[in-house]
Amino acid sequence: MNLDAVTAELRPRSAWEAADLGVRLVRRDAAAIYRAWFATSLPLLVLALGIVYLSPWPGLALLVYWWLEPVVDAPVLDIISRRLFGGAPEVGRTIRSTPAFAWRNRLFLLTPWRLHFARSIAMPVTQLERLSGSERRKRAAVLNNSLLNHGVGLTVAYHHLVAVVYLGVLLGALTLIPVEYRSWSAFDFAFSLFEADSRHASAANLLLFYLAQSLLEPWFVGAGFGLYINCRTRLEAWDIEVAFRRMVSRRAAIAASLLIAVCIALPAVSLADGADADNDPGFAGYWAESDYAEALDATFADEALTDSETRMVWRPKYEFDADDEADTGESDVFRVLSLLVSYVVEFGLWVLVGLLALWLYLRRDLWLPFLARGPRRGQPPRRVSIAGGEISAETLPDDVPAAVRSLWANGQRREALSLLYRASVFASVAQHGVRLPDSATESACLKAVDAQADAARSRYFRSVVETWVRTAYGARPPSVEELETLLKGYGMAFGTEAA
Repeated sequence: MNLDAVTAELRPRSAWEAADLGVRLVRRDAAAIYRAWFATSLPLLVLALGIVYLSPWPGLALLVYWWLEPVVDAPVLDIISRRLFGGAPEVGRTIRSTPAFAWRNRLFLLTPWRLHFARSIAMPVTQLERLSGSERRKRAAVLNNSLLNHGVGLTVAYHHLVAVVYLGVLLGALTLIPVEYRSWSAFDFAFSLFEADSRHASAANLLLFYLAQSLLEPWFVGAGFGLYINCRTRLEAWDIEVAFRRMVSRRAAIAASLLIAVCIALPAVSLADGADADNDPGFAGYWAESDYAEALDATFADEALTDSETRMVWRPKYEFDADDEADTGESDVFRVLSLLVSYVVEFGLWVLVGLLALWLYLRRDLWLPFLARGPRRGQPPRRVSIAGGEISAETLPDDVPAAVRSLWANGQRREALSLLYRASVFASVAQHGVRLPDSATESACLKAVDAQADAARSRYFRSVVETWVRTAYGARPPSVEELETLLKGYGMAFGTEAA
C-alpha cells in the first residue's frame, strides 16, 4: 500500500464517518465498479437461471447464487482499494483477476465462514493483505477487537435494506394488478414466490433478489472497506506516517535547492576562506530540533492521541470493598437483606414466566388455530369437535342440500339449519384446512373461518352462522327463498351441487 499516493484524507474517524468514506469511494468510481459488477454477476445469474429451468430443484438456484456473493464482491473491493492508493480503475484487469480473487477468498466460498456476520471487514484481510492460516487469524483477531460490532451492524443493516427493496418491488407489482382480479391478500402474494413450485416463480424470485442486490451490494462492500481502512489508520498511525512523509518531502526539496545553490557559489569562494571550512555551514545535522518541534507539538496535541472515554457501569452493592462500606455506613444486615429481596424478586419473576408459558401451552387449542396463515395441507380430519358435539363424515348425509330440504318440509326447521351449520363447519375443516379449537362455539368457528378461508367462503359461512343463530336462539327462521339461497351457496362454496 503506497501511502505517499493516497487519494483521500487518512485520519481517525468514527464508525459512521468511516462507513461514509467507503461509500464515497464507491460513488467516485461508480461507473467502473458497476461495469465490473455486471461483468462478473451476470454469468452467475445465468448459471442460477440454468439451475431453475434445467435442474429438478429450481428452488436451489437462489441459494447457489447467494452463496457465490463473495465472487462478485471481490472486483468492487479491488477497484476501490487501488483507487485509494493512487492506482487507476482498470476494469478489464480486475475482471480477468476475478478467478484469482475468488481463490484468495476461498475461505468465504468453500467453508462455513461464508456465513461470517462481518464479511465486509474480513475479506480485505484475505484479498488485499493476502494472509492465510495463523497470520490471517492473528490479523482478524486484532481487527475484530475494534470492528466486529460495527461490521455485524453493517451486515444487518444491509440485509434489512435488501429486504425492503425486494418486498417493495414485489408489493409494487401487486398494486398494478386490478382489484377485481385479486382474490388473495398482499401477505399471501408476497410469500407465493417462496411456496410456488413453478419454475417461472423461482426465476422471478431470483431476478427480484438480483435487482435488490445490484442496487446495494457495491455500497455495502465499500462501507466495510471504509471501516477496515479506518481501523488500520488507528492501529498503525497511518495519518502520522503520511504527515511525516510529506514533511520529509518538503525538507528534501528545500535541501536540494540549497545544495544546488552551494554548488554554484562554491567556486567563487576564495582559497583564503578555506581556513573556515571546519565551521558547520548548517547542513551537517540536516534538521535542527527547532525545525520539527512545532510538528511534534501539533502531533501530540491531536485528539486521536489524547482520545479518552468515560464509561458508567452498574455494580452490585455487595462488590464494594470495606472502605466503601465504611464511607457509606451500611451494615452487613442491610447488605444481606437487599440480596435476599433481590433473589426473591428474581425467583418470583422466573416463576411468573414459567406459569405464563404453562398457561399458553395448556390453552394452545384456543390460540394456535388463529396463527395459521393459510389452509392446512394433508389428510382431512375424521372428526371435528364443536360445542354441540362431534361431527364426522358418517354423521352427515351424502347430499346435504336434499337432506336439509327434507327436514324443512317435515317442519323440523331447527334441525334443518343445524344440519346445514354442522355440514358447513365440517366442509370448511375437511376440504379447506381451517383449524378450529376443541369444542368451538359458533363465534369461534366464525373467527377461524374469517382468518383462514378466502373471502367468498368466509361470507357464505357467516350467513349460515347468522341464520342458524337467529333460528336456534331467537326463534326467527329464514324464509323459503333465503333457505334456497343458502343451499345453492353451499354447493358453490364446498364443491357440491344442490339437489
